[in-house]
Amino acid sequence: MSEPSSQSLWRCSPSRISVFFAPVRDTPNHIRLAEELGFDSAWVYDSPLLYGDPFVTLALAATQTSRIGLGIGVSVPGLRSPVATACAVRSLADLAPGRLRVAIGAGFTGRFTLGLGPVALDRVRREVQDLRALLSGADTLHIEGGRRVRPIPVRGAPGDAEVPIYVSCRGPKAQSLANEIGDGAMTGVYYPGGLSLIREVIGPQMPMVVHAVGTVSDDDEPLTSPRIVATVGPVVGVAFHAFAEQPWRLDGLEPGTRAQAEAYIASVDATIDPELRHQELHRGHLVDLVHDFDSGLVTEDNVRRFSFTGAASELRARIAGMERDGVTELAIQPGGDVPEELRRLAALHRQ
Repeated sequence: MSEPSSQSLWRCSPSRISVFFAPVRDTPNHIRLAEELGFDSAWVYDSPLLYGDPFVTLALAATQTSRIGLGIGVSVPGLRSPVATACAVRSLADLAPGRLRVAIGAGFTGRFTLGLGPVALDRVRREVQDLRALLSGADTLHIEGGRRVRPIPVRGAPGDAEVPIYVSCRGPKAQSLANEIGDGAMTGVYYPGGLSLIREVIGPQMPMVVHAVGTVSDDDEPLTSPRIVATVGPVVGVAFHAFAEQPWRLDGLEPGTRAQAEAYIASVDATIDPELRHQELHRGHLVDLVHDFDSGLVTEDNVRRFSFTGAASELRARIAGMERDGVTELAIQPGGDVPEELRRLAALHRQ
């Protein structure tokens, strides 16, 4: 499916520059500001035990904007019926025609806060297939009972919608699935060399979105300044949440980071009631630093390692490197004082 043309004000790279948000009360206003500042698209999470409803958030944003692309990243199979998801997507597409994208993934906090692991990739495949059929007005087998269903036209209801469906893909199997059935790929991987490997798997033409959390540092501003800690500290914590939830991620870490992750997991296990761990570990996810054992992780090395943070010239160089590795869109999440951080990111190309 074709991508909407970009009207971005950004000139630091031909790649599209977008923003990512948690769907909270102020997010529709932040998306309106992002449009004013020239960002290409605004994506929001889908993690119902942490945030508000992403479809409600984007519906409100759609009524306040006219150009900026809107995206769900990512919708997780099982959080709602694919019939309900397709209905929500069709409704959003009616409000913002030509501006909507949806990414489907196996799940992180959307599943872990339920005490569950990621869904199997076969289920991701089925979700993409079901959504694509239901959005086009075709029929598909309902997940319960196996009866064939399709949207029933009713006057005033949303009609069929052509909405690109991306596949979230961190590992090689998910990347292969994106290549096979996706209109695009989304990943949080952006370490050196990792993106070029993903590009090899998904093919040369597929859109690839990279999600990062970051900020532009001022001259001589330490990467552990209060502002930067408030802005990107939560993503440092999330990196270690992933290690705690999936210890196999420790394999391949450099010795120093692995030792830090092992000490972190031990601290979590000693601090949080095991019956509450699946929820308490993720409190404040990508928004706030809640736990003391998270705050201690926000070192200069970890800010560089796990966030998209640095001086303007450094970030321009990193964006250019991402483009060489095949990235077509970088979606940056601002934290802390979100309006101020949006302005700081939008000014990057003018510095």
